[in-house]
Amino acid sequence: MAAPPGPPRAWKPRPVPRPGRQEAVAVHRPGRCTVRLRGGEVLTAGAVVSALPVGPLRSVAVTGVREERLASLHRQRHALAAKFVAAYERPFWRDRGRSGLSECEGVLGSTWPQSEGILSALVPPERLGVLLGTPAPLRTRELLAEIARLYGDEAHRPLATHLRMWGTDPWTQGYVTQWTPGDVMAVGPCHGTHEPPFYVCGSDQWVAGYMEGAVRTGRDAAKEALRRG
Repeated sequence: MAAPPGPPRAWKPRPVPRPGRQEAVAVHRPGRCTVRLRGGEVLTAGAVVSALPVGPLRSVAVTGVREERLASLHRQRHALAAKFVAAYERPFWRDRGRSGLSECEGVLGSTWPQSEGILSALVPPERLGVLLGTPAPLRTRELLAEIARLYGDEAHRPLATHLRMWGTDPWTQGYVTQWTPGDVMAVGPCHGTHEPPFYVCGSDQWVAGYMEGAVRTGRDAAKEALRRG
């Protein structure tokens, strides 16, 4: 998102198009910031707030901020995973005295009740290749079969299903941030902080990802940008 120059109360932030269309961001102090899109259009603003996931952000040439900050942002990695959701008329798994929580040994790594009658499941990074190798028309059927082995045949009769391939989605390039040994120290104290007029937010910039992280960091970035004017 680009914030135009001027008093904070007069700001009318203009959303930048979806990840993948941004080609370069130039940050100037003092003065204007520019965002160049792949189509050639150039947006100018008094500040830039990046909510891009760390994967797509690596494809954007950012200048005008410290090398330490860019190294921190580029060190983060995403878990290449997929999420599967099945909606049922009722939480039938409770009929067998089961909570809906599980750790699995098939393509699915775990299941959990997302809401009343909604069962979510995660395909972890180490099993995503198996899912990708499964012909697309068979994926939903086979994932439902795994759930049925856990909770019974009613799993085969959902009201609706949705499979999100986070790991291969070009707009995200992954699921939540994946930390391996050494990553926390390498990302360092720049994580989740700002270098005005360049601000960052999004689940990757929080302690553990997820929507709560996106909301918290978004509010923090907005508050900081408004405070600095």
